[in-house]
Amino acid sequence: MNPLSLDPREHDWMRAKGTLSVMAALDAAQAGQSRFVGGCVRSALLGEPVADIDIATQLRPADVMAAAEDAGLRVIPTGIEHGTVTIIADGVEHEVTSLRQDVETDGRRAVVSFTDDWTADAQRRDFRLNALYADLNGEIFDPTGGLADVAKRRFVFVGSAEQRIREDYLRTLRLFRFEAWYGHGDLDAVGLAAAVDLQAGLKKLSIERVWSELKKILAAPDPRAVLRVMSDTGILKNLIDVNGSLRILGGIVVQDIITRQRPDSLLRFVALAGVGQKRIRDMAAKMKMSKAEAKRLDGAVDPSVTEDVLGAFSDMAAAERAIMALGARAFEDQARLAAAGEIAPPPRDWTLLAKFAQEWKEPDFPIKGGDLILRGYEPGPMLGDAMDELKAFWIAERFEPTKQALLDRLKQ
Repeated sequence: MNPLSLDPREHDWMRAKGTLSVMAALDAAQAGQSRFVGGCVRSALLGEPVADIDIATQLRPADVMAAAEDAGLRVIPTGIEHGTVTIIADGVEHEVTSLRQDVETDGRRAVVSFTDDWTADAQRRDFRLNALYADLNGEIFDPTGGLADVAKRRFVFVGSAEQRIREDYLRTLRLFRFEAWYGHGDLDAVGLAAAVDLQAGLKKLSIERVWSELKKILAAPDPRAVLRVMSDTGILKNLIDVNGSLRILGGIVVQDIITRQRPDSLLRFVALAGVGQKRIRDMAAKMKMSKAEAKRLDGAVDPSVTEDVLGAFSDMAAAERAIMALGARAFEDQARLAAAGEIAPPPRDWTLLAKFAQEWKEPDFPIKGGDLILRGYEPGPMLGDAMDELKAFWIAERFEPTKQALLDRLKQ
């Protein structure tokens, strides 16, 4: 295949009904050219799956909306002040953005003006691999030299790396994210040096944006090389206040690779953070994690049944006690972290415990508070203590004692 083009016959996304409808609607406006841009072109050239379809156009946003409406397509002004609208065709979202150039930047956001100049639009993009354009015939337009980066799978900033980062400090994290997902871990030296020198600018970003990017980095199939660079350069500590436990994280990544697990960014974050429950809670609050995320992390480091979790690898009774105390999800997280922390091979087989936790159903405790009240217990602390004592005995005996056997213990 011609390295300067994409063959539409080899890329279903280029021939999809909805995509063709959107491009036809834009072309019908006859007021400017439209091309695919960014991730879809980059991923296609790298041989990676294409998830999102972005289109750049010389049409102004109002003209894009009018063209879509004339074609009977649904259109949403998702970011119209920055030139972006979303056109939905055949159930698929297509993000269409007018060509732009920066007027003013402050490290977080930009004021833009619209242009007809493809090269000017490319010059404001972050990486050369993201500044590649392709038309419906697959012909590539490469105003920044991005095709040279395809074989190396390396992300090089457009123009001055320092300038690109100063325009938006999130680009530092995007550098690591793209390298984690698509690169070989050998970051462009110039770009990395600029990222390290300007890492103080990360403090200007909202913590929500930082957390979002960090989760995407952790969700890469194997982010170890990139996270090592982030740790060695101090950028990781800048983000989460700790250098991170790359050994435990590495164990989790190896587990994922061996068992073909889908990467779990939250579990990997716990492994990387390598801190106690209080610190995890503080980090969750600082990074404004969702309640569900904070709860998940809290359970993964809950120390109340650590002994039972460790014992679960050889004792099913300990596993049952831990599952009852933590729930299946937190138990599995703790079991995986414990296995990942093994220094010498072979690692503990956490997969059996995970399967056990998913399938195990907690039996119903046969004693109710009313049973004790009928035997003279007054509602209150004494009744609660008696219930707790009976349940602890019932669990220790693997749930075998019957209701009558448990009540008989009250007479002892």
